[in-house]
Amino acid sequence: MDIDKTMQFILETQAQLEASAAMHDERLARLEGVAGEHDARIARIEASIGSLTDLVGRLAQAELRLVERLDRLSEYQQHTNERLNALIEVVDKLVRRNGSSGN
Repeated sequence: MDIDKTMQFILETQAQLEASAAMHDERLARLEGVAGEHDARIARIEASIGSLTDLVGRLAQAELRLVERLDRLSEYQQHTNERLNALIEVVDKLVRRNGSSGN
């Protein structure tokens, strides 16, 4: 009789272990699925960061070109102001000359 009870105990324990192993396999599969989803999310985030880095780099280059153009524009404006001031002086002298000769 002890052999029957021992066999029964072994069979029940084996069934419990198999059920437990099946539950662990399911959990592991779910965790692997979640990990796969996380890996995919990380890959998308990395791609987005790469795109963003590229855009920031292009924006920085565009800003440098804009600063260079503004510097040139400032130089042109300075030159225009100098020429305008010279013209104003010429006109002012002409007006004074014509004003004093008319009086």
